[in-house]
Formats: sequence, C-alpha cells, structure tokens
Amino acid sequence: MSTDTVGLRTCLPGWPLALFRIAYGLLFLDMALQKAPWVNYGWLEGFIQKEIANPTFGWYAAFLEHVVLPHFSLFGLQTFVIEFALGVALLFGILTRLAGVGGFLWQVNIALGAFNVPGEWYWIWPLLTLPLFCFAFAGAGRIVGIDRALEPALRRRAMAGETWARVLQHAA
Repeated sequence: MSTDTVGLRTCLPGWPLALFRIAYGLLFLDMALQKAPWVNYGWLEGFIQKEIANPTFGWYAAFLEHVVLPHFSLFGLQTFVIEFALGVALLFGILTRLAGVGGFLWQVNIALGAFNVPGEWYWIWPLLTLPLFCFAFAGAGRIVGIDRALEPALRRRAMAGETWARVLQHAA
C-alpha cells in the first residue's frame, strides 16, 4: 500500500494496469484515425445524424442539429484532435490523470447523444468510461509510462514553489 499525491491509499496492480492503459490508448488512436480530416471525418457526420434522429435528450439533439452540423468541419477536427491526443497520452502514459479525466468526460459527452441510437449497446458506456476514471485516480501513467519519469522532476519543482509544476504533478 502506498499513498498518492492527494492522500488516498492505493495499491496499484502494476503492469496489467499499464497494459490496459496502453490498449485504451490504441483504442482512442484507432477511433481518431477513423474520423481523420483526410478521410472527410469518416462516419462521424452519419452518426451525428443518427443521434439527432434518436435523441436521448431533446436539448442535446437540438445542439447537434443547430450548432454542431452547421460547423461540422470545426467539430470534426476537434473530435479528431481530442481523440488523437487522448490516444497518445494514454499510449505513452503522459499526464495520464488529466487524460483519464478528459477521456471520461469525452465519453460521457458521446454517451449523451448515442445512448438511444438503435444498435448501440447501452453497456458500452460504463465499459468505455469507468477504466478512464480508474486510470485517472490510479495514476496509471506512472507504471511503464512517461509520467514515471516526469513525476520526480515535477515534485522537485513543486517543492521549489513553482505553481505550474504543482498543477502538472497532479495531472501526471
């Protein structure tokens, strides 16, 4: 048992957690590349149309229809960049706590629109969100990841009074 930076007692499972984090990074990279700008954002626009036709929440469908679709290139590029960044961060264990929280919120955002789409398996959302939550709170990048090397340097800088290092220390 050890204590993490926020005082919680943790017992990390080591390399299996790192392997799971790496697999999730590959999953995000795969999803990003399926929606890349050079493939005209792939199936993303068609899926958004399905979300609008089968709304989970009317306000969310209205947002997709009146804000996202008219500016699809901007939102498509944002989707690609976010999923690519999450994939790289999880694959290499870079600022994994931040990536875990960001990925969790990203998947919740997608679930808001996709939950009622025919053919979508409703259990996919807990299966996609909860591991990201665990990566964030377990500091999974400190196991076979760049966060392992970043953390001591950030700790030294934070102890020297550098606020940015204190913030990043909690993101790693």
